Amino acid sequence: MDYTETDEHRLIRDSVREIAGDYDRAYWKGCIEENEFPEAYWADLARDGWLGVTIPEEYGGAGLGMLEMSMVIEELSRGGGQGGIIFVLTPVFGGISIQRHGTEEQKERYLPAIVDGEMRFCMGLTEAGAGTNTLNIDTTAERDGDEFVVSGQKMWISGVENADEMLLIARTSDLDPDNPTHGVSMFLVPEPAERDGISLTPLDVEVPWFETQYQVDIDGLRVHEDRILGAEDGGLYLLWDTLNTERIAGAASAIGGGLRAVDLAVDYANDRSVFGQKIGGHQAIQHPLADAYAELLCAREMTYKAASKWDQGEDAGTEANVAKLRSSEAATKAADRAIQTHGGNGFSADYEVYDIWQNSRLLQTVPITNEMVRNFLAEHTLGLPRSY
Repeated sequence: MDYTETDEHRLIRDSVREIAGDYDRAYWKGCIEENEFPEAYWADLARDGWLGVTIPEEYGGAGLGMLEMSMVIEELSRGGGQGGIIFVLTPVFGGISIQRHGTEEQKERYLPAIVDGEMRFCMGLTEAGAGTNTLNIDTTAERDGDEFVVSGQKMWISGVENADEMLLIARTSDLDPDNPTHGVSMFLVPEPAERDGISLTPLDVEVPWFETQYQVDIDGLRVHEDRILGAEDGGLYLLWDTLNTERIAGAASAIGGGLRAVDLAVDYANDRSVFGQKIGGHQAIQHPLADAYAELLCAREMTYKAASKWDQGEDAGTEANVAKLRSSEAATKAADRAIQTHGGNGFSADYEVYDIWQNSRLLQTVPITNEMVRNFLAEHTLGLPRSY
């Protein structure tokens, strides 16, 4: 499988690095402390066309693939802040879901607005009682004429306050034990933070982030049938298609963050002197950073392979899950070694490496736990009995 970098790929990296370089740590800290969306950053990404990197040209996008999006996300994350993972909510849950499964009317309505940066998405999937078992969700959507009445509760939902649309997952038919994947639908819900029938409760989360996590209570929300994405009752397989790209995007973000941690550690080790010499000259500093860097490069190869297979229409489930597993662990290790390289300064608010560790460690748990990834690989790739 050929995913060798081309001149176009190098141009993409250079352009994205330039954007990331315009926004320093003070900018991102300000967004986090003020709980503000990075508007200027988002506008620059839209101006240069990166929000529409995978969206077809007829809708104003660049018409590139998941491989190129992975490179964009990686470079934004390596540039600092949280500019890489920002891609998951709108370009993935919004852009890829709609370009793959939307009607022509939905594509014309949403895709150009995503490209222009005028529309943002959030995703309403996770529930406290279901966890990673999406088949067990309790949120229901009952048909009433040409509308659905939705009730239920979602947990750990990011960015509702900044979203123009929510991709909401609900059960439209009762669970059938003989056909458990049937009966789940995806809805496009406009202005979720302002809608009658939706109430938001902020959740206290320690990971530094510019958006709030919410408990979303839904009671009598009315959604027209023309806002179903894909087929009624047939949304689960379409959702899984999107979740593979979420894992690829998350892996790319982890790799970029891990590489930034290594970059910062190398800079510090080349600058810091103890006992009359640079600490970077000691193998106790060099070898852990070299190991972390090597593991990140291996995770990057699997991420690019997953993206390339997805672009070619092949089943990328195994590769996407391996990429998610290995990138999250490699990034956390890289950030850990960067903290150790910094010594006591690694825990100081004046340095960035502890923030990178927190965000990298989070990716071992979201968007799916690494334990469930291992269960998937054991069952679906290795052919072992189901263990859960």
